[in-house]
Amino acid sequence: MNFHKNKWYFFLQKNSIFSVIFIFIGLISIAFAFTSTFIHLQKNSVYAAAQQELASHVVRFHVLAESDSKEDQELKLLVKTAVLEYMEQPLARADSADEALEILEQYTDDIIRVASDTLAEQGSYLSVKAGTERVYFPEKTYGDLTFPAGYYTAYRILLGSGEGQNWWCVLYPPLCFIDVTHSIVPEESKEEIKSFLSEEEYALLIAEDNNFALSDTDSNSQNTIEIRSRLFDWLTSLAP
Repeated sequence: MNFHKNKWYFFLQKNSIFSVIFIFIGLISIAFAFTSTFIHLQKNSVYAAAQQELASHVVRFHVLAESDSKEDQELKLLVKTAVLEYMEQPLARADSADEALEILEQYTDDIIRVASDTLAEQGSYLSVKAGTERVYFPEKTYGDLTFPAGYYTAYRILLGSGEGQNWWCVLYPPLCFIDVTHSIVPEESKEEIKSFLSEEEYALLIAEDNNFALSDTDSNSQNTIEIRSRLFDWLTSLAP
């Protein structure tokens, strides 16, 4: 009789230990998941703030092709090059995004003319429209700076219907004119960007991993599962 009592006692004792272990694992997992999510959301908050602040101080450039045909895509690049060469000196006078936009507005008729002449030289007479719009851009890297995805003010050139793949860069600060071969962003452009961002926000632009999208929570969950598994293996090894 005592044997059965002892066996039942040890059974309950062992199961109590496992219950404590599982509760402990659950609490650790919840704490880890909460901390990871908090840090993740905090990074997203800083990233969003950096994007909004950045967007208020830059002017992006957008050239939309008539179609995705080889010919239309080549025309798009020719127009892009011609317009950038024509506007490089005028835009060099801008000391802010607002000044850059004013210059672009003043030169809009000339920009349309340059684009139309470039097309005509290739035997194309597509219509050309140009102007400023608020546009969503995906994440884009220029040299060692990565601009977060979001809405930016952009000067757009529409060739024909503009239904083809587009080309974009940053007109102000003048990142359209960086040394693409060596991926070098001029120091003066970096200093301009630094001047209107906090150190934390600017650090995000030059970080190797700039993607703080909420979709990354999947990887956090995977880390939680892995740590929980290791905790389980370690704690159960201590059980009698």
